[in-house]
Amino acid sequence: MKTLAILILLCASSYGADITTTNITADITTKTFERQDGDGKPSLRIETVYRGKTRVLRITSKRNRQGVMTVTRGYFVGGKMVMAESDENGDGFFESIMTFDPVTDDFEVFIRQPDGAVKPISTQTLEATKKQTAVVDESLRKIFQKPNMSDQELSSLIEENRKKTESIEKEKKDDKK
Repeated sequence: MKTLAILILLCASSYGADITTTNITADITTKTFERQDGDGKPSLRIETVYRGKTRVLRITSKRNRQGVMTVTRGYFVGGKMVMAESDENGDGFFESIMTFDPVTDDFEVFIRQPDGAVKPISTQTLEATKKQTAVVDESLRKIFQKPNMSDQELSSLIEENRKKTESIEKEKKDDKK
């Protein structure tokens, strides 16, 4: 779940990434943004699929601190995200699901069990996740208010965001049982 919060900030920082466009059919288009680490390995890949000019799917892969590529898929209706699912440990199994109300921006989070069953996360964990989302939203507001932020300022903002979200992470219960 923290992957999704951090993902939003990473998406905003993908400015300057390599961009490629692939036509699947006449009305379906895919745009891909990629970043590589200094070692040449991919660190971030954002693939966005459009129907016409309307975003319908975004697949984000990013390398976590352990070097594992994690994946989040966001599903859109009318250009607004309504659902996302995350593979937070890179094993190919999407452990968490978020559903969004595109009108109110409220959301609900679920955990997918190894047997495929889905259950809502605890209220305590949901509230902590909402706090993390608010931290990310505030950072995005700062980025959009100052679009020509220096690399140093952006780096400081990302680090500040990371510290805040990690602090809030301690409030969450282990819902994976």
